[in-house]
Amino acid sequence: MPLALFGGAGEGTRVADIFIACSRLDLDRVKPVTDRLNSLGYSVWCDSAAALAHPDEVDRELEAAKAILAVWSVNAANTVSVIAQASDALDAGKLLQVRIDASPPPQPFHTIATADVSGGEWGVLEDALKRLVRNGEAPSHETRAPGLLAHTPAAGAPLLLTIALVAVLAAFSGAVTATFNDVMSVAQLQIALIGMLGVAGACAALVVHRYTTLTRAEGG
Repeated sequence: MPLALFGGAGEGTRVADIFIACSRLDLDRVKPVTDRLNSLGYSVWCDSAAALAHPDEVDRELEAAKAILAVWSVNAANTVSVIAQASDALDAGKLLQVRIDASPPPQPFHTIATADVSGGEWGVLEDALKRLVRNGEAPSHETRAPGLLAHTPAAGAPLLLTIALVAVLAAFSGAVTATFNDVMSVAQLQIALIGMLGVAGACAALVVHRYTTLTRAEGG
């Protein structure tokens, strides 16, 4: 058996310490992770390796595991089941993350601390597992400082876009009115319109970026 699986046929109600959420395409690369965890005394259940597992069994393992380890890669980032399981784990306060290639986790998980085991960051993972599995301490999920193109949370993005578009329309209306009343010259109106088009273009770019990301996630 390539990975340590508990809760399958003949195992009764036994559940594993750690539920691993990963892409089936990554099983060979995930095996060193499971081997490392087994060597530390943790029992592991890997959903992608248990291809014949009943959905109820998967749900039971997911709910009962003390920690859920999302193994991110370019494949996992485009796998709906991995994203869904990571979301459940985040809500339950037992999500830990590693990545096995240079591809970052998908949003919103890319803002959460992720150990790069491809670069040898085993200590970070092992410390987090010890606190969560052995001591029952939920991860803090401290986020990285957002960059210039950092993702805006799903709940806030539509609101920000709406505010920006309303502001552009209001500015356009005001500029046209000012020009009509001879308060603003035609040249000034043209400059204002260029600025408004820039804001509208930025909003459109954000919409395209958000749509592309959601399409990738749903298409996994």
